[in-house]
Parts: sequence; C-alpha cells; structure tokens
Amino acid sequence: MHIQALSSEDLSNELLFDTYVIDDLKSFDELFGVYEDYKRNNPNKVIILTLDDLGQAEYTSGHSIHSYDLDETEDHDLSNLDEVCFENGEHRGYLSTPSEFFIRKTNLLKQAKDIDFESVCDKNMTIDEDEMLILEGINQSPFEYLDEQIELKVVPVDKSYEGICGFPNGYFESDFDPFENYIIAKHLFENYQFELFGIGASILGFKRDNSLEESKLKELITDLSKLYNTSEEAFDKFAEIIRDKKYLFLKYTEGLEA
Repeated sequence: MHIQALSSEDLSNELLFDTYVIDDLKSFDELFGVYEDYKRNNPNKVIILTLDDLGQAEYTSGHSIHSYDLDETEDHDLSNLDEVCFENGEHRGYLSTPSEFFIRKTNLLKQAKDIDFESVCDKNMTIDEDEMLILEGINQSPFEYLDEQIELKVVPVDKSYEGICGFPNGYFESDFDPFENYIIAKHLFENYQFELFGIGASILGFKRDNSLEESKLKELITDLSKLYNTSEEAFDKFAEIIRDKKYLFLKYTEGLEA
C-alpha cells in the first residue's frame, strides 16, 4: 500500500482540505485500517473515501458543484479569506483555499434544510433484480467493487453526514442529488448510527462500530424498501448479508452496473 498527499497540481480542481491518494491496497480491511488511523488523528474532522470509479465520481461531483451553485460566493462574508483568493481586490470567482470551504458547506446545508427522508423516498428511485444482485455482491465483497486508486479526504466538518460537503455527488436528474444524499446519510446516522465514510460514482458507504441488532435491522430494511420503492421481501437476501456486517453500501444512482 502507498499513500501520498495531493496538491492542487495533482487534481483538476483546487484543494479545500487535505486529500491523499491510496494505491496498491490488498484488502478492504487494510483500507478500513487506513480510515481508522486518519479518523483517530483528525478527531474534529470527518474522513471520506472515494469508492467506485474515481474518474467518474470526480466528474459528476464537479458537475454537481457547478449545477447546484455550491461554490457561489454571493451573500457570504469574504472578509476573512486568504489574500490569494482575490485579484485586484475582487474574488477570483471560484473556491481555491481551505479558508473558503465554509462557503460550500453553507450552500449545501441551506439547500438541504427543507428536505426530509420521506420526500427523498418520494423521488421514486427503484432497484431491479439485477441491481439488487450487484448491491448484494458489493455488501458481501466490497473490495472487488472499489477502484484501484482511492482518495482519502479530511473534511473539516463535525458530523459524518456533513462529509458529503467534501465530495458532493448526484448529478443526473434521476439520481439522488447531493442534498438527498445528505438527508439519507443523516437519517442513517440518527436512526442506526451508520456513519458516512465513502462516496463513489454510484454508491455511498456507511459504517458503524458493531452490527445491527435484529429489531434495528428490520427497521432498516423497511426504510430501504421505502427508499427504493420496492417490497421488504426484495431485501431478504440483502438483510442476511449485512446482518453481521459493520458496514453498509447503498446505490444513489438510477442505474447500478457491475
């Protein structure tokens, strides 16, 4: 395994917080070990890992940020920003330093404030039999679905579900958008203590300290059946797979491909 800190020159967009790239992973347990190390060493921040298809995830994240004006500076107090954010006394028009991250966070949370889990379920996202098989496979053997290269983002937020601010995703109309993904992550944390730890091109990753007790597992399956507008019975095998797991992967895109 190899971990390297990234600079703005390594990416197509500017760095608003510390970001690292991880190569040559040997297992999912090894990745989780890295995650736990960085989480322990950054107690007041949230660690977010990229998951499947890094290139596509970065592409759709960039479009999400632009489409939903998440980096819009209007109505924000810019007086405490770093000097390099300005040219000839005017803001550059894009976010380029850690001092500006609060702008993206504020913009995202403002647009998410009137959404709840019930309204996300009303979006009519579905999951067909083939997608369910893929999702079962991801939760059974997640390492096989991860990209060979993974980024680790140290996001300066307090709550795990606010980690979405560090890698907003959900660009296409039929996908869950960044605000709906935020609400899903918040709901899973508040009701099941699942912490958002990963965002990919089509899946969200969550973890908790131990597996769910039986009553909470049943509640979760009920929620997932509502989220994907299908029967609870469709999640029978899925429930067995995640029963003893400390993690959970869900799709946020209309289509899920192997």
